[in-house]
Amino acid sequence: MKKFSVLLALILVLTFILTACGPQEAEVSLEGQTIQFWHVYSEEPGEALQALVDEFNTTNEYGITVEAFNQGGYSDVEDKMNAGIQSGDLPDIVQAYTNSLSDWYSVDSIVDLTPYVEDPEYGLTDDQLADLYSGLRETGTTVDGAWVAYPMTQSANVLVYNYTWAQELGFAEPPKTSAELAEQICAAAAANTEIGGDFAGTGGLVYYPNATNWLHFLYAFGGDELNDDGTAYDFNTPEAVATSMYLLDLKEKGCVWQTESYPNPEQAQRKALITMSSMAGLPYYEAAFADEGNDDEWGFLPAPGPDGKLAVNAFQQMLGVVPSTPEQEMASWLFVKWLTSPEIQARWVPSSGYYGTQSSTEELLAGYAEENPNWGQGVTLAAIGPAEPQTFPAWSSVRRTVSDFAAELYNAADQAAVEEILGRLTQTANDLVEEVQ
Repeated sequence: MKKFSVLLALILVLTFILTACGPQEAEVSLEGQTIQFWHVYSEEPGEALQALVDEFNTTNEYGITVEAFNQGGYSDVEDKMNAGIQSGDLPDIVQAYTNSLSDWYSVDSIVDLTPYVEDPEYGLTDDQLADLYSGLRETGTTVDGAWVAYPMTQSANVLVYNYTWAQELGFAEPPKTSAELAEQICAAAAANTEIGGDFAGTGGLVYYPNATNWLHFLYAFGGDELNDDGTAYDFNTPEAVATSMYLLDLKEKGCVWQTESYPNPEQAQRKALITMSSMAGLPYYEAAFADEGNDDEWGFLPAPGPDGKLAVNAFQQMLGVVPSTPEQEMASWLFVKWLTSPEIQARWVPSSGYYGTQSSTEELLAGYAEENPNWGQGVTLAAIGPAEPQTFPAWSSVRRTVSDFAAELYNAADQAAVEEILGRLTQTANDLVEEVQ
């Protein structure tokens, strides 16, 4: 009995020691972890991001080191990730759109963040989760419930509108319906036709027939990409036909046109009453108006539909963690958690031109919004939505296909041709789903 008591005491002591050492061992296991982070930022945003990475490296309590690498644009990152999946040359954290992260998750190249987000020691509290804007977790979650895309920032495709010029043209208020929008941009086109010279053929809406812009108008017209029960793609709908015919009508009337590059200078020169842009383009518009010495009042608008429905094409800049060792994955998550915290996000947003993903970030940036009213408009617009179905199967491929078909739709001869094109788009999109599955 005595030997048993001694043995039991030793077991209890050892249990106590092991339990007490558990968290410390977890911390030690993170010491010296080096994390590669692929992102898409250059120039001022890239410099600001690097400064934050340097701060994390010198202040984090875990001994983690992050190495950040600008990999070009989102398409460049996608190409490099796809190549890396074959070669094994992959980062630990990658910035991408949700559709790409979802695709990589389907081939076991992105982890489900749920265990890390819900980790009792290193995860997010209930209050922190509730602080995320509604829908962002769902936006980054696949149909099987894996949280693969964590929101770093957000933005939206919007209309950039010259209030001053519109008022001079006789329009006291921004357009509230698609008919009012057409009236205003056609009036601007007519005004520039009268001026002539370099202004002939300009003045209206600068429209590029790509997925971002066509979907933006589709949302305003009450449409989306899926069938009624959300089980397949369906672009051959009355809303899609109406959207395409609306844009064709504007083209036939000479009310839309295209620039050779980003249309910021042309809008500042009053060669465009309205352009379409990500809200992250704000600094470039500010610079263009300043370069022209143009003090017109301008700002962001949602696209209006026939019945007054307002829409933007909302999208998020997401982060994903690549499978590796448990220690590297945890270290990656801890950096993601730090970088996207409201305090750090509030410092990053003014340098990047994007928008926060949490209510607390908005509160911290209240003064910035007051000082920068054009940026402040975007806080409300980003919440209007909707967003593309980025976790639906094959969306990466389907989205590229939408861009190709948007160009076809912009050159269609009539409604019958529009319906035929939309039918082919629907068939192609669902064929891509079958290929993936």
